[in-house]
Amino acid sequence: WALTNTLTARVKNDAGSYSYLEFLRLKLFQAYDINEDRRDVGRHDPEKRPFSDMGIEFDLAPHKYVSFKSRSIYNYDDGWKQNNFDLNVRDWRGDFLIIGYRNTNDFIEELNLRLKAVLTPSIDGTLVFRRDLLNSRRIENSLGLFYHKQCWGLGLEFTETDDDVRFLLKISLAGFGKPEIK
Repeated sequence: WALTNTLTARVKNDAGSYSYLEFLRLKLFQAYDINEDRRDVGRHDPEKRPFSDMGIEFDLAPHKYVSFKSRSIYNYDDGWKQNNFDLNVRDWRGDFLIIGYRNTNDFIEELNLRLKAVLTPSIDGTLVFRRDLLNSRRIENSLGLFYHKQCWGLGLEFTETDDDVRFLLKISLAGFGKPEIK
């Protein structure tokens, strides 16, 4: 089963025309395994568990430049098994900041930060920090510059991980893709 609720707002822009903004979405879902329900249970077999963990998705975008997303898994016996949160702030130039938190019980707990700044109309700077909170260690630190023109681009990136240091040269040609953080 799944239940999805969405709230949409009609927004008037400076020119007087209207657009629509889906500013809230909540989705609850759970699966049912009919084969598990029909399984014969012996004396030493685990009990039947035909219902999966419940999934919860929550999206909030109160403004076209700000959004928050949450993805979680809940188990009725053990509580929260997985939580993922992302806060995204953008502006009209293309600058953005994304702060993310990932948690899967006893497996992953990390904090992520991504920043892209439009330094000039032709140069973008990027900064990435990823930290493993469970093991108190750095996953990745990265700093980059990307110069772009109409049909080509050139970038340089420095990345440091726990066990590696990389310098990366990026070349982009029109029609062959563009290396960027989305």
